[in-house]
Amino acid sequence: MSILNSPHLKLSNLEQIRLQHSYKATVGGGLPQIGITGSFDDYVSLPTQMIPNIFSNPPNPSEMIPVQFGTTYNLAGALDIGQMLYSQTWLVALRLAKQMEEQNQLVTEKTTIDVVFQVAQSYYLTQITMQQIQNISSNLEKIGKAEKIAQSQYDFGLIKKVDVDRILVQKLNMITELERLQVLYQQELAMQKYFMGLDQGREIALSDSVTPSAPLIINDANLSDHIDVRLLEHQKQLVNTNIRMNQSEYFPSLNLYASVNYLNQSNTFYLFGKPTDWFNTSVIGIRLSVPVFSGLQRHYKVSQTRIELEKLRVTEDDTKRLIRINSEDAERKLLNSIEAEKRQRENMKLAERVYGISQEQYSKGVIPLTDLLNAETSLSDAQTNHIYALVQMKVSELEYLKANGKLLTIVQNQATGIGH
Repeated sequence: MSILNSPHLKLSNLEQIRLQHSYKATVGGGLPQIGITGSFDDYVSLPTQMIPNIFSNPPNPSEMIPVQFGTTYNLAGALDIGQMLYSQTWLVALRLAKQMEEQNQLVTEKTTIDVVFQVAQSYYLTQITMQQIQNISSNLEKIGKAEKIAQSQYDFGLIKKVDVDRILVQKLNMITELERLQVLYQQELAMQKYFMGLDQGREIALSDSVTPSAPLIINDANLSDHIDVRLLEHQKQLVNTNIRMNQSEYFPSLNLYASVNYLNQSNTFYLFGKPTDWFNTSVIGIRLSVPVFSGLQRHYKVSQTRIELEKLRVTEDDTKRLIRINSEDAERKLLNSIEAEKRQRENMKLAERVYGISQEQYSKGVIPLTDLLNAETSLSDAQTNHIYALVQMKVSELEYLKANGKLLTIVQNQATGIGH
């Protein structure tokens, strides 16, 4: 679908990629950690230490004398290897990173629903404006025929000049309205492309008309399938995992470490150290870290997170009640708009018949020009009212599907007539 070009969806997809990298980074925390270090020290002045004087004759330990230890040049290199053997915090962090990916997938779905709603709503508004343009263009042709008849009658002295001018005024008003709608159509088309993430220079095609459709009454609405409820459910999972994350700080951790060090000391400078003065130190071990007391910080962190979980439960109950109310309101609005569209459609057909009869009677001189102009005004009003009712019906249908969490499923399975 063209809506996949939407900037909002692109941002959601980029966030998904970022979270995937974040998960892999968390996985990397459980892999071996290897580091190499090196240093070169040039002691311009060797450090001085105070020691008891045991070198005098006789020794005098009560006397402290300054001495200097070490060599001028020290070259060192080390290889350090660490491997986590057990960390409850890392295990929980791994689960949390995966849940963040799943959470963003739900956010992307919600964003998709919003984009679909915007695209569909913009599409209907643009299409309705196009239909208004078609109606006015058709009425202009009709008023043009009436103008020719009036001009002929005026030429034969059957009507006054003011009668011809009345038709001209009506015609000019219609031309002005047509020009306004054409500008509006271009604006709406630009917004349609924006919501679809398309370049403004790209051509898109709309279907010729908006047709009334049967009411899509949903009898199997399941609140647990609604995107807002699923988001809250997943947020509760995240909070539960955060509780486990805080609780994991009570657990000990176990790490394996190994280190190999080489040290070269000399009072004479060598580029890579004096070959005979390299000394090796190697160590391998296991480090156990057991948390004992943290001033009750861990306890209160868990308590705070449990309160967040309770807040989410309250929000979830409130959201479900609100979804039910919105669904019922949307259904009433949809049914009412469908009936209103039917009435206005019949009214428009009646106005078209009246105008056709009035035009025929006027051409035969049976009715005055005023009656024809009144019939034309009634026809324009009926067409406008029908188009407004049609817009309301289509928008109400979108709102009803969105309120019941079915918009994305149904729209994806229907041909909308939007060009790709």
